[in-house]
Amino acid sequence: MNFRRVAIAGMALAALASTGMATLGEPIPGVDIYLGKNPGGSPIVVATSDREGRFSARARVEPGEYAVSTACSPRQTCPSNRQLILSVDGRPVRPDARGAYLFPIGASLGTVMLSGRVEIFDRWGRQNETRR
Repeated sequence: MNFRRVAIAGMALAALASTGMATLGEPIPGVDIYLGKNPGGSPIVVATSDREGRFSARARVEPGEYAVSTACSPRQTCPSNRQLILSVDGRPVRPDARGAYLFPIGASLGTVMLSGRVEIFDRWGRQNETRR
């Protein structure tokens, strides 16, 4: 099964920002956070962002590489210009050149703590300079 990647398109923000409907760094509530083994793992929802765009979840993992992605429920309108700020066990995970959030797990079974925030970003993919 092909794991869905975080797709980020920012041109829509210019139109939203000019109408005052979106603000850079604005939290996005109700976004599902998926975790799946890469490659081939079936992604599962491990958390949903709260009204401040924040999330946290513990997940059982086995050795290998994992991917984290986001998606909105079919009933929700979700901006495509969303940015995931992700930490795994307190260490920041940045997207790779394709926009995928990947991290390795060592040689033993265990749990990891995923935490972060989903927010609006600008059309160049930059986050707000100040963290909330």
